[in-house]
Amino acid sequence: MNPHRALNPLPANPLHMALYFRHKSIRPFQKELMYDIYGAISDRKIIMAHASTGSGKSDAALSAAITYAKENGKTVFFLTPKISQHKIALDVVRGINEKYSLNLRAVDIVGRSHCCIDENLKDLDQESFYTACERKRQKAECVFYGNAKGYNKIEEAKAENRFKVLLQDYGCAKDHHELIKLGNEQLACPYEWLIELASASDVIIADYYHVMSPSIRDIFLMKIKKRIEDSIIIIDEAHNLAPRIRSSLSRSVNSFVFARMSKEMRSLGLDPGPVEDEFQIWGNKILEEKREHTVDMEDFFSFITNFGLSIDEVVTQLENAGLAYVDKTSRKSACLRLAKFLSEWSDERNACVRILRKHEGNLFLSKRLLDPSPATKILNDCAGAVLMSGSLLPLEMHRDVLGLDKERTIMKKYPSPFDSSNVLNIITENLTTRYSKRDIEGYTAIAGNIDSIVSETPGGTAVFFPSYKVMDDVLPLMLSKGLLVQKPAMKPADVRHLLRQFKDGGVLVGVQGGSLSEGVDFCDGQIKTVVIVGVALEEMNIESKALIDYYDEKFGRGWDYGYLYPGTIKALQAAGRARRKETDRVAIVYMDERFKWNKYSWILNREEKTVVTDRPHEHVAGFWGTKSAENAPDSVLVSKESR
Repeated sequence: MNPHRALNPLPANPLHMALYFRHKSIRPFQKELMYDIYGAISDRKIIMAHASTGSGKSDAALSAAITYAKENGKTVFFLTPKISQHKIALDVVRGINEKYSLNLRAVDIVGRSHCCIDENLKDLDQESFYTACERKRQKAECVFYGNAKGYNKIEEAKAENRFKVLLQDYGCAKDHHELIKLGNEQLACPYEWLIELASASDVIIADYYHVMSPSIRDIFLMKIKKRIEDSIIIIDEAHNLAPRIRSSLSRSVNSFVFARMSKEMRSLGLDPGPVEDEFQIWGNKILEEKREHTVDMEDFFSFITNFGLSIDEVVTQLENAGLAYVDKTSRKSACLRLAKFLSEWSDERNACVRILRKHEGNLFLSKRLLDPSPATKILNDCAGAVLMSGSLLPLEMHRDVLGLDKERTIMKKYPSPFDSSNVLNIITENLTTRYSKRDIEGYTAIAGNIDSIVSETPGGTAVFFPSYKVMDDVLPLMLSKGLLVQKPAMKPADVRHLLRQFKDGGVLVGVQGGSLSEGVDFCDGQIKTVVIVGVALEEMNIESKALIDYYDEKFGRGWDYGYLYPGTIKALQAAGRARRKETDRVAIVYMDERFKWNKYSWILNREEKTVVTDRPHEHVAGFWGTKSAENAPDSVLVSKESR
């Protein structure tokens, strides 16, 4: 299969149409993409567009979608994987509205927990927050909900007047931070205001899960009075959609949750019994000497019901205890997390694998979703859809995994708008992060090569590792100064601080597939050289094997769809971080000899120069003109298969 091939013909471009576009001029590439999208939507198609990072996809997609929506009475949903990316879409809508005086209204939707102003609830984890919030509203105890919606006719009338005042000053769009500020001033729930605004909006900017998560989607659409059949859905960073939905619909608990649950119950004067210790005994008996093992649904239920209660009774007791604990402490509750896990453990509607693992003596029990398509195939029902990304290859894989209608789906790869002479791809010889080659000698060689590349780069260097484990093993061996290092589970504010520091120089260090390698715009040319260390393939464990087996049975492409392509795509996305404008120049070093092989080299643009060398720093020096590279002869890109 050629990952770059477009299979379905596009409808004829309606070149006579004048589409709404906020900028004074449109680049040739954007024009082609924009009219392709308009034509696809007009024909009620789903278009999948692979287009380079930095090529103006958001402008093209929103311009086409808004033009069609205004003419045909449709609603546009712009869905992103990260809240930080909402601003881009808001700016596009505002720009179009201002230029054409369209009287557009857009709303920046975030989850209820992200805009809660109740000091007793807003810092809880998800399980604790949503259970406690719902209970508080049901008991008419949330004053903020009362001021935004009302608990009786008189309060409802007052709430309606507050919203009318808000609407008068709303304009085209405000971001959710502005709504939170207004909510604090009026002591009214910002989320309920966002929902009211959505029902009267032309463009709704939201997270994937608002439309893709079945349990959330139905309630959300009912509240905002919208129908999928009347909606145009734009999926930004669409390569993330399948893994994001798989992750969001997976569940897990561990030894720490059981320990905290027992502690919470004792703090409430309740007897948790020996469940904490018994969970450890139960798990160790199943695992014996193994690190992980599959678990049947009934295995865990048998363990729980051995304590003399049914599953429903256990869930009810845990919920009551968790809510009492939240009321008492305003802290997140392990009881509520365990109750949520138990209530979803038996759900057999979607393909999944249940796994018990042990790490450093602690047990981890999870239910991992394998197939996102029962959720994502809702795209087949909408008025039109756009899935776009700079890493949407292979297009067929994403179409199949997401469950999109083959007859209705158009797939197209757009040429890069960047001058190929401004990019140099370098593949290193004799370096790899393959599991069988991970040792101090190999890591020392990788560290030394990174140091040499940094010293030859006249500006910022970004280094992306395949995992935190490899990063932690290599960094102590490096000599470069000014390392700005991503940490696991960094808060958005910490990421922003790291990026501000990088503007003043240094070496940005992160992981492929992490928050620094995706969805972050480096618009000022801070990154001159990108180093991609290794191939970010998942560890070959029970979950990855189950995914391979599942996709092999479903598509006959298990190894590609479940393992090879998802790992390689992370390198493609990381490589695009430095290319935001047509004038940007960048050297990209693929620091793993496997990138010569056909199964990995497909991510490279064949129009750009690619060299294979064991002296990457000399080619970086030659590209940037920092030193003579006369001793570094170019090697043609060769391909070979893995042995």
